[in-house]
This record gives sequence, structure tokens and C-alpha cells, in this order.
Amino acid sequence: MNTAAIAERSLTKNPWPVAEVSGLTLIQSPLMKEVEKFQHAFTTRLGGNTPAPLNWFNLGRHWTTEESRQDAMINREILSAAMSLDHRTLTVPGQQHTTNIFLLREGDQTALPLPNFDGVATPSANHPILLHFADCVPVMLVDVKQRCLCVMHAGWRGTAGGIVTKGVELLTSVLGCNPADMVAAVGPAIGSCCYETGQEVPDQLAQSVSNPTSLVQLREGKPHPDLKAFNAMQLYEAGVAQVDVTDWCTACHPYLFYSHRQSAGKTGRQGAVACLH
Repeated sequence: MNTAAIAERSLTKNPWPVAEVSGLTLIQSPLMKEVEKFQHAFTTRLGGNTPAPLNWFNLGRHWTTEESRQDAMINREILSAAMSLDHRTLTVPGQQHTTNIFLLREGDQTALPLPNFDGVATPSANHPILLHFADCVPVMLVDVKQRCLCVMHAGWRGTAGGIVTKGVELLTSVLGCNPADMVAAVGPAIGSCCYETGQEVPDQLAQSVSNPTSLVQLREGKPHPDLKAFNAMQLYEAGVAQVDVTDWCTACHPYLFYSHRQSAGKTGRQGAVACLH
């Protein structure tokens, strides 16, 4: 595939349906739903009882109060129950806008703290992974033949650092996967419509792909990078077979999603949860 074709595919956004599951409003990638013995969901802010300003289904433990942290744990249990997962086996990294990915193998203790990781990969079944988001890009990667999974958090720094490329490389070099057997989902995140930045952001993002020109729009002289498209292009350039990119923008839909930018930072976290079976 030539660079122009990759750019066109990377910019393509697809509608993802919303579903009600046990009182929760969840979103799924149609492509990922076709993967056998694989379960996933992108949560919304709907379905819980978390008080303002994190209302209503916050999964993050980033707020300072102990009540908020306990509430997030309760919500994780509710999410796990809705998806028939064991909340005690959830692996939840700390997420510090790094490009570090933790490799979770069979027998590892999933409750270990992972303060400096923004991705988790595993070849093991029944090891659910949960990451949190409020505008940054959630990316799920599955090798459908070797049965390996990687879930990543890609803010603009992680995107510029190529975290999803590193995810593909980890699955390939360590777990023996083939990018041609991989499929990926790029979930709800802030769109270029709402993401105005300084020039330093697109300058650094441009170094992560071979053809960045079409991935940054100029509006009134201000750059608006398409973070979802940058991650999709990295995946395609790494050889991933199919990438499903959602058209949901978190900042455009504040009733449905938490958005750090739309709320000026006072907001909760939705999740991306995935598990092999």
C-alpha cells in the first residue's frame, strides 16, 4: 500500500454503535466484535452514581478524595460484572504519558502496581486489561491467530513517541506475532475538530509517520492534529492488516464522554477494557 492510500485509510472514521449492557452505556468496535473469543468495550460516563464533577461513571482514581477513589473501584466492579469479568484480575496501569508497555504473562500477579506504563500486552486468556481516558486515544491491538492482546493509552506525547508502533513490535519480536494477522481499534478520543494546539505538537507528531501532511488541519492559522489518524497511520505503517477508527469525538459529546479539554480538566475517566478468552 502506498503512502497516499495509507493516509486515506488512516483518516477514515467509522460509526460505532452504542449499546446498553446491564444499565451501562458501552461502545464497541464492529471490527473487534468479529474476533472470536475476545471481549471488549469502551465505556462512557453514563450508568453510575459518581457525584459531580466526575458524574456519573468515573473509573479513574486520579481525584484526591478517598471517597472518589473508592467510588472508582465500585464502578470497576460494576463494569466487570456487566461484562462477566472478574474485577479481581483486572490489570490497570498508572499511565504517565510514556511509551512503556507492560508484558503480562500467565501466572503474573495482575494486582502489581504499574505506575510508569501506558500499555499492557498479554498472550494469556482471562486476563482483562483496563486503561483510562478523557480525550487521549485508546488503542486495542489483537493478533487473531497467535491470540495476543495489547491495550494502549496514546496522548499526543505517547503518539509522537510511537507507542502503538512499539505495541506491534512487542507482539512481533517477543510473542512471535505477525502484523498481517493483527487487527486494531482506535476508540473515542478528541477529534481534530476540537483539538487546537501549538506548533510544537504537530512538529513532534510529524516525526512518528512517513506522510503527516494530511493529518493536521489549519484553522485560522492554528494547527488541529488528528490524533486518531496519527495512531492509525502508525499501525498501518507497522503492517497491521485492519484498523477500525471510531468517529466519536469526546469533546463534542460531553454528556456521553469525559473530556479533559471540554471540562478544563475537572472531569472523570472512561475506560477501554479488553480480554482474551
